[in-house]
Amino acid sequence: MKKILLSIGVVLSAAAANAQVDTLTEFFTGTPTIYGAQGGGYVAGNNSYDDRAKMQLFDGTHGVNGGGSITSLLLWAPAKSDAGTGGTFRAVIWANNAGEPGAELGSVTIPLSQVDTTAAGTMVAEAAVGYNVVATFSSSIAIPANGEFWAGVVLPTTAGDSLGLVTNTDGDFADAVTHTGEFWSDGYPVVNFQVGLTENEIVSSVYPNPASEVLNINLKANATSVSIISMDGKVVSTQNVTSNTVAVDLSNVLAGAYIYEIVAENGTVIRNTFVKK
Repeated sequence: MKKILLSIGVVLSAAAANAQVDTLTEFFTGTPTIYGAQGGGYVAGNNSYDDRAKMQLFDGTHGVNGGGSITSLLLWAPAKSDAGTGGTFRAVIWANNAGEPGAELGSVTIPLSQVDTTAAGTMVAEAAVGYNVVATFSSSIAIPANGEFWAGVVLPTTAGDSLGLVTNTDGDFADAVTHTGEFWSDGYPVVNFQVGLTENEIVSSVYPNPASEVLNINLKANATSVSIISMDGKVVSTQNVTSNTVAVDLSNVLAGAYIYEIVAENGTVIRNTFVKK
């Protein structure tokens, strides 16, 4: 199996009183890709190798720089098969046990029917990492005292159900051997994943979505520019911002899913998706 970094997002709630909700996406590198597997299925998902779970290690080297708690997991799953028999999968946080996933610290079960694999269902977290599922835990999960945990997905097992997850391009993550993993049908752990969600303190509202001729953006703080970016990373348009109300002209933008990128005056970059109809 390829050692690649999956796109999963963990929503963190920092312990410090003045801290905001943060997103761990710092080490998602390369081009978002969904790989097919030999014999059918997906490298990062259900496949002919009978893979059962995919996960990624977060620690002081990658992402974790203090205490706090994990509230949600962001997943990018653009491919699925749903037999319509109530199939589910689980988003899981594991403790780190000597470089392998250990005890489960928390999980949430998600119906396959709730996964919107259309382009319109995709949103963007920090570092322009996409996600289309927010798996919220019923109780926040405390980050272990050693600052290390695994985040991942236990794949669906019902006949006719499958899930495919986005990864980076093969070979782009230097620490894949130690920080990514998977469970096979015999329980042997190998390795694979990623985390995120950001609390938007810059944007008040963005509407309409889907948009036709104009995308209206109302800001809570000063910004310097707004750009429209296609899902393959190409900048479609950029305009300077001089007020807290921005009207982005979409008359020359083709229909489809796009990212709007707002650069705040303090250097913060906010990205999210919208649909041009």
